[in-house]
Amino acid sequence: MDAQGRVASARPLRAGDPTTVGAYAIQGRIGEGGMGTVYLGRAPDGRPVAVKVVRSELADDAGFLARFRDEVVNAERVASFCTAQVLDHGELDGRAFMVTEFIDGPSLAEYVERNGALSPGMLHGVAVGVAAGLVAIHAAGLVHRDLKPRNVLLSMSGPRVIDFGIARALDVTTGHTMTGQLIGSPGWIAPEQIENHEVTTAVDIFAWGCLIAYAGNGRHPFGEGPFAIMAARMLQSQPDIGSLPAPLDGLVRAALEKNPRARPTAQSLLLTLIGGQAGDSAVQTSLSRSWSPPPAAGFVPMPPPMPPPGPRPGPAPQPLVTPMEIPTEPAPHDLAAAQTRTEPGRSALPQATADAPTHPPQPIAPDRRARPPRPRRTVALVAGGAVLALAATTAGGLALKSALSDSADKGRTGSGGGGGAPEGGVTEAAASAALPTDPMLVREDRSPGWPKQCHGSIAVLTPGANTAPKRLLPDEQCDTLPRWSPDRKRIAFSRTKGTSAELYVMNADGSGLQKITDVTKSTRTSWSPDGRKLAYANSVGENRELFIITIGSAKPQRVTFSDSTEGGPDWSRDGRHLAFWSDRDGVQQIFTLDVNQFGKPWTKVTSAPNGADDPMWSPDGKRIAYTWVNQNRKNGICVIDGNGHNNRHLTDENILDMDPNWSPDGAWIVFARGAVETPRLYAIRADGTGKPQRLSPPSEDVGHPSWT
Repeated sequence: MDAQGRVASARPLRAGDPTTVGAYAIQGRIGEGGMGTVYLGRAPDGRPVAVKVVRSELADDAGFLARFRDEVVNAERVASFCTAQVLDHGELDGRAFMVTEFIDGPSLAEYVERNGALSPGMLHGVAVGVAAGLVAIHAAGLVHRDLKPRNVLLSMSGPRVIDFGIARALDVTTGHTMTGQLIGSPGWIAPEQIENHEVTTAVDIFAWGCLIAYAGNGRHPFGEGPFAIMAARMLQSQPDIGSLPAPLDGLVRAALEKNPRARPTAQSLLLTLIGGQAGDSAVQTSLSRSWSPPPAAGFVPMPPPMPPPGPRPGPAPQPLVTPMEIPTEPAPHDLAAAQTRTEPGRSALPQATADAPTHPPQPIAPDRRARPPRPRRTVALVAGGAVLALAATTAGGLALKSALSDSADKGRTGSGGGGGAPEGGVTEAAASAALPTDPMLVREDRSPGWPKQCHGSIAVLTPGANTAPKRLLPDEQCDTLPRWSPDRKRIAFSRTKGTSAELYVMNADGSGLQKITDVTKSTRTSWSPDGRKLAYANSVGENRELFIITIGSAKPQRVTFSDSTEGGPDWSRDGRHLAFWSDRDGVQQIFTLDVNQFGKPWTKVTSAPNGADDPMWSPDGKRIAYTWVNQNRKNGICVIDGNGHNNRHLTDENILDMDPNWSPDGAWIVFARGAVETPRLYAIRADGTGKPQRLSPPSEDVGHPSWT
């Protein structure tokens, strides 16, 4: 947008085009193709947005709508600094729409077509920016699969990678694609895609090599011609990369290796391009020295901002995407429509492809269910955001490979939990602190056989009362792993049914039973501090990953995207971090992650030689209780600071203790002790003083305690 409020790259509306879509005023056309039309819109707050509306004749096509939902979900997963941020989506009059941030700038293809090859400095900026984008995309668990010059926008803040119409999530196993269909755009797909082999993130690296060679020379490294000829060259011939400057020449050659395993990762590309320094200043300096915003194309007038619409009565809008609707494989790409945004001066935005639709879109009237636009977030520059993406896929984070290994035994007390608080530790309660009598939730075994035979029931146990736990549900189910909500008015738990399980929430007295979601097997849950969400683990392929779901919603949000298995999440009381265990490093350890920035690297908390389990934040959010596993697969209860320092053992790990949980005042820790088949509950002071005290009656087999 220029100083006079004009926006580049939009064309006038046609007869039959909508003038509004929900809360967005439509001002012009950006592009159109087989999927629909992309319009230039105005949000109620006056900012320009891109509004993509599906073609009317495709409104009832289930396969097409699944593809469209894929695009929305995949685009939302990626950090906004490297793409066009999704602001809104929904459905009006049976036609799906998506609203994204408007990126005003030419595509790389348009720029090269008008100006020829990029200067060395600008070429370096494109190489850095696109590599940073791929790091973020891959960190989000996606393969873009359609990286090409028309899907790279040269914005004022740096290159943006767009169009997730055929992106593939790595955590899916089936999909819309039919056997024999080729996915991708001619000339920009990797050899393994041509031969219908496994698709990995390496296909995007091959496309990056083609793209940088094209940008640096003004021509494709495998020449021109029909798809069959281009495919044969990509399979059999060596690329012509011209005279690219170092280190781009070597990186492009490596990226264009026929064997996908021989190609570098996006992370290694970015590290090499910024001089091997994993820091914000390194990336920022690299881009600031090379990036010059491309000149704007022609402008068209942008009408003045419209006043925000008044309140819209009616029920809350329904989300476009639900878990059951999320498809598992993107749809085939229309190769005939692969060349997008060919008119000079037009802006490339998601899915503005190919030929105009046979029937122009009809006006879409504002729907009373339409959502107002989401509050705008500050969009980080590529220079500043690339570091987050870079760190996201680093095992443990480049900046987090600090000396944590020596903290594992620091401050360890003697066997049996004796000894005082370790040097540097925080003593939260005096040794004389009385055992709290706050009721705790437990899994009560109604009959023997746990864990091979489950007869678990959710019950309430009052410490010190020496009475049997009070069962909350009368029916005979396999209910386990209960957790109090922060206000202690509700309870979440896992119910096993055959070979699968379900998550439930109920009131504290056992009433109001509500199913939340299906899971592959029982899992520990954790409430968000506001009591609105649950964190849990669920299977993804052969692994288990972490998810968050809002109570009353059917749309879980995936939190981790790794090649490992994660579980046992626990939410810190300030709502900022999840503690969990992962076998990412080969041996199960405790990690934490930032709930507000899933793309940031995890913080490794423990370095237990034989593994760690059952992390649980203290009420003050400073420490984590967990079980330390020894070489005999026996457990001891430990407490460690949230930053991985001051590890101290509270109990002897040769006795088999597990499932620690803090008292509400943070002064005590309850845990299950003894054989798995006949567990008993004990409590010990969190500062390590005194001996464990028995909580459960002698005749009761109870486990999975939840004091908080």
